[in-house]
Amino acid sequence: MSYFIYLEQARVVFLLDNEIVPNLDSWPFVLVSTHCDYKQQIYVNDNIVVTSSLKEIGRSSFTLSHEFIHQDREELLAYGEAVIVHFDFEKQKSSPIPDEMRYILEKFLNK
Repeated sequence: MSYFIYLEQARVVFLLDNEIVPNLDSWPFVLVSTHCDYKQQIYVNDNIVVTSSLKEIGRSSFTLSHEFIHQDREELLAYGEAVIVHFDFEKQKSSPIPDEMRYILEKFLNK
């Protein structure tokens, strides 16, 4: 099992489903950091759910946290975080999170 593939999918779903970005064609982000802490072994046939929440917002970046939860036992199996930067691909550098995007992100801020 590749935890980081699940983390990537959870990030994409979070950003698309919450209308932070409209679609993959207008993707304005780069991933600058990610990690995963393993709490328990996950077996091939385990039913898991990956939940996502917004941990913090900076000037040009934000941090998403993710939990791998065993669906039947409701136990934490792993925990991951990712730092995502709003990026100007034309200028090849980070750019401030636009106000409209920041407003949407703030609704999901884990306070």
